[in-house]
Amino acid sequence: MDAVNYIDILAALAGFVLSALLCVFPRFGPTSWMLVLILVPALLSSVTLGLGPVLFGSPDDSALLSFAWLILCAASGCVGSYTFERADYWSDLKRNRWFFITIFAMAPVLVSGLYVFRPYLAGTPVNLVPLGPAGFGAAVYLLLASVIGLANVEQTLRSAEEHVRWEIKFLLLGLTAIFAAIIYIASQVLLYAPEYSFISVQALRIFPIIFLCSCLLIFQSWRRGTGRERVVVSQGFVYSTITLLSVGGYLIASSLVARWLSTWMHPSVPLEPVIFLVSAILLAAVLLGTAFRHRVRRWIRRNLFAGNYDYRQLWMDATERVRSIDSRSAAATELAQLIHDALGSLDITVWVRSRDSQTMQLTVARGTIAESPLQESFLLSEIPSDLSGPIPVTGPAAEPQNDWPPNFLDRTKASLVVPLISSGRLVGLLTVGPDRSGRGLDREAREFLRVLAVHAASEFHKSELLESLVQTREAEAFQTFSTFLLHDLKNFASTLSLIAKNAVRHHDNPDFQLDAFRSILDTAEKMKRLCNGLRTFSTSLAANKKEDDLNDVVHQVVRDFEPSLSKRLKLNLTPVPNIEIDRQEFARVLQNVILNADQASLNGAIEVSTHAEPTGIVMCIRDQGKGIPAAFLEKELFQPFHTTKGDGLGIGLFQSKKIVEAHQGTIEVQSQEGQGTVVQIILPLSKSQKTAVDASHSDAPAVNFSTGEALRHAAAKS
Repeated sequence: MDAVNYIDILAALAGFVLSALLCVFPRFGPTSWMLVLILVPALLSSVTLGLGPVLFGSPDDSALLSFAWLILCAASGCVGSYTFERADYWSDLKRNRWFFITIFAMAPVLVSGLYVFRPYLAGTPVNLVPLGPAGFGAAVYLLLASVIGLANVEQTLRSAEEHVRWEIKFLLLGLTAIFAAIIYIASQVLLYAPEYSFISVQALRIFPIIFLCSCLLIFQSWRRGTGRERVVVSQGFVYSTITLLSVGGYLIASSLVARWLSTWMHPSVPLEPVIFLVSAILLAAVLLGTAFRHRVRRWIRRNLFAGNYDYRQLWMDATERVRSIDSRSAAATELAQLIHDALGSLDITVWVRSRDSQTMQLTVARGTIAESPLQESFLLSEIPSDLSGPIPVTGPAAEPQNDWPPNFLDRTKASLVVPLISSGRLVGLLTVGPDRSGRGLDREAREFLRVLAVHAASEFHKSELLESLVQTREAEAFQTFSTFLLHDLKNFASTLSLIAKNAVRHHDNPDFQLDAFRSILDTAEKMKRLCNGLRTFSTSLAANKKEDDLNDVVHQVVRDFEPSLSKRLKLNLTPVPNIEIDRQEFARVLQNVILNADQASLNGAIEVSTHAEPTGIVMCIRDQGKGIPAAFLEKELFQPFHTTKGDGLGIGLFQSKKIVEAHQGTIEVQSQEGQGTVVQIILPLSKSQKTAVDASHSDAPAVNFSTGEALRHAAAKS
């Protein structure tokens, strides 16, 4: 090997180092990966020339293989030139995909042709390798692909802004040099006739020299890169890559040693498989050692990365796995697993504060301490009150153990205690033991745990608040349900009270006695049905819908009122189609609305009307009472527990709205103070009923809701 061979090898090493840097730190964004596809065949071409005398013996074979690698390099460069620092490169690739597919497909075909149709000519001059027609075609391909690549490089440089051009000019200059060297080599082949084309070994020797200079230029551009399109490579990917390369190198080295020993010693036993298997067993034993793996990971983090931890990936894992919507035990388990994966600590405990108490409960314990008995809880008064960040247990700044529960730090094998504080409130506690290598946790580990503790504390605090919110909502739901029940009982009591008051004056009247007994019996039946239907009402409304006559429901409700109210009710009912309704529930709606009208109008008349329209069956209840205040009508009418009556519960219209909505209907109210109120209920018809409704029904009395400023309107629609 002469000096030129060493230059070839040096160029290949430079290409390998640059490719590794681009894989680990792709500062050029997607361009980095295309650069690797260009650099790899280029470095293989250089190493083939450099190690040709050792690997092949024949310079013709090494020159031919080096030329073949240049074909693959030109194919990658042609396609990659469309991606260099271009924002819309993906659209270019999709638009010209068949061109790129053709470029890539031709490369292996041409390489195969070099060997399949390789000519063997007698008397070939020294340093000239015959290629034949296949080599001539490959040279044409190299020339065209390189020219296309150069054109794209020039276009990228010309279109780039000044600050971008400053960063990428050495990158583009290095690529230009590679394309120029390939064009020179291709032109040397094209000087010969197609059937007798040759490649000069001296011409091929130009490429490694130019490639070495290109690597230096691209490296300079890589150093300038700002990473504005940087693709972050996870540390796990780097660990796996280094592991695979190390294992592969180790096995290759062991095989070479075994081959050398077999050649030198000539033993009776085959040494090669024995040495290889023994070395593989030793490698497996070393790789399975947790302390060794942790030391290697720490060395890689310290020497290859800016920090010891992949904070971006760890934060994504923390936000995905430690969540307030999960149970406390599940969130604590994920938190302990996350710390174990990041720090390699074996002994970890998670303590969470019990809601509305002064006690810390052990939620998760993992590692060797999981099998030993631990104190299940302790009082907050037993730990220091001024906790603010991770506290070292060992070392010069160790926390005095007498400030903690007895044997707490020894039993948990803690190297660090981390408080979980959210909004100034201690919601939990972490204890973290040493890592697998037996070393304590350094400053960066403490800072990592400090940040992780902020997220975990907020999630535990939110979980606690969610539990309180759920209990509050359950209490509100129970109160609402109780109010519904109380409202219905109040209506029954009002009916019985009216009967009792009128009995003083009409107790001798047989008709009154008959109506009174019937009303009392009917009220008792309703109370019985209410008690039986409490469970159903708590889960669903309008559950017993059947086809029924709405006018018949109106007559039934009116009959249930005492005579003084019944006489003031004016019924204007027109025939309407039968519809699907829950008779008992809808009777409750009518009863609520009519009783409200009675209380608002005193002795005034109350009109109840029904008619059919194409939109549905319309029911209106009108009174001549005092009306509803405008502000209450607009903002509070259908809200629960909002009422204008001193002894009211504010639940009647809210209940009526929910029942009507359960029937897929609407309820609307218009009112003006001093002029009365109109309540309109619209229940939908089926498709067949809509077509059967006569047009004359549209002439029936209906409420006009477009009366301008005179009336205010409140509506609640499903």
